[in-house]
Amino acid sequence: MKSKLSVAEYLVSRLEDAGVKHVFGYPGEQVLDIYEALRSSSISHILMGHEQGAVHAADVYARVTGRFGVCLATAGPGALNTVMGVGAAYKDNVPLIVITGDVCVESKGSDYFQDIDLNEVFKPVTIKSFYVSSCEVLDNCIEEIFSSLSEGVTGPFHINIAKDVQNRLMNTDHRIITRSRIKQVSEKSVVDTVRLIEESERPLIIAGSGVIYADAMGLLKCFISKTGIPLTTTFHARGVISEDNPMNLGLTGARATSKAVYATENADLILALGTRLSERTLKHVRCDNIVQVNTNTGHRYADNFHHANVKEFLEKLNNEDYHVNTASWLNDIFHVHDDINHAVRTDSDLIHPEDAVLEVVKRMDDEVTIVLDAGTTPTYYTINTTVRKPSQIVFSGGLAPMGYALPGSIGASFARPNDVVIAATGDGALQMTIEELAVISRFNLPVIIIVINNNLLGIIKQWQDMNDYPNYQVKMVNPDFVAIARAYGIDAVNISSLDCFGDRLEKAINDGKPYLFNVLVGDVPIPLPK
Repeated sequence: MKSKLSVAEYLVSRLEDAGVKHVFGYPGEQVLDIYEALRSSSISHILMGHEQGAVHAADVYARVTGRFGVCLATAGPGALNTVMGVGAAYKDNVPLIVITGDVCVESKGSDYFQDIDLNEVFKPVTIKSFYVSSCEVLDNCIEEIFSSLSEGVTGPFHINIAKDVQNRLMNTDHRIITRSRIKQVSEKSVVDTVRLIEESERPLIIAGSGVIYADAMGLLKCFISKTGIPLTTTFHARGVISEDNPMNLGLTGARATSKAVYATENADLILALGTRLSERTLKHVRCDNIVQVNTNTGHRYADNFHHANVKEFLEKLNNEDYHVNTASWLNDIFHVHDDINHAVRTDSDLIHPEDAVLEVVKRMDDEVTIVLDAGTTPTYYTINTTVRKPSQIVFSGGLAPMGYALPGSIGASFARPNDVVIAATGDGALQMTIEELAVISRFNLPVIIIVINNNLLGIIKQWQDMNDYPNYQVKMVNPDFVAIARAYGIDAVNISSLDCFGDRLEKAINDGKPYLFNVLVGDVPIPLPK
């Protein structure tokens, strides 16, 4: 049956029905029909300065809301500009729908203007890449994507729609094919897990971001209350339970807290919930007795692997009748002294970068969200913060692209309009996506950009020093960041002393408008993981 809606209108209507409020994108010839459909929809389109920025904004939007983000780009260069950002989301299992336009079906594969095999390009960095050459394909791919996301599958999906298909009338008179990607939790898997918990003396939970995307945080709290099993988290799951709670031992892995290190090294059972157990997460794991629950079979690490939704798994565990005595185990853990590995101190007259970060952290209440860039910045925020809500600190840790924080802060601001958002970046990373200052200014977003400016590619210099290499191509010749910010209509100031930084930062937070602080810091090596 022919619909009154075009393919583009139908796509937008399905996004509306799924509760999509924002799409981040950049228009082009091969997506004009989609943009025309968006124009009259309830969805707000956020025009970014670059397609990479659109992906990073959608990525952080997804992390902060716990729902999928959506970004949109045209064919050829527009689509290719998104690939790195999609790869970053893929490495961190962030649910995204990436929509690209493509050349007309009859021109595909003919070396036509802006024709490139986008689906082959996107395959390695997506759960699945769909080529929409007909109405029927669109309907089926949307159903498959929404079904997968509702089951708890996390990661980017790509919809590539030929230009001439977008303005055709939608045909809904066909069979919808859906396939379940996730197995239901079996009674045997629950019984076996309960038995392992009862037999253990030193059980430990490692929670990943899958707990957030499955909306299982409440169930996790109930499970911890029921069993008395302590928790550690991956970076992306920080705040699933407030780090003020003594049952949350803090971050595990390469930058783990002392309590988390002790617990991870001495546990006799690990319940890995919604985490892929990367090499960084496994840094201190000594136990082979691991129960892993994940919606992605590609992330299987443990022999005892359950291809299941964490929410369903915890629901069933919480409904079982069993008892665990962890009193002695908790007593041992709580006696471990927290030892933060701070940076070395120097005689430089310039600001120490950790001191600048501490001024920010002092003002980090429950209505502040921080988006971190790659470089020296993440270390200082990681070791000095207490996270009280999910995704209060966001970092693209798997791929760690420079330039993530500025566009990411835009996504965070639209996701949490009542929060002040800190874009924590460096002088090198800022210049990767500096055009996104225009977006922050245009929407007058309460985003505060903190630039830790050492006029260096600091991490690379440190690696050169550690390997006894001469310093080469790490010195930055920076523009006037304050003048650039002001040119975009954003208030900005250079900070060469901490004397006034705190007060000015406090005022910027209270004003609730964009601000850039260019903090001039010394060349200080970051503290390395223990």
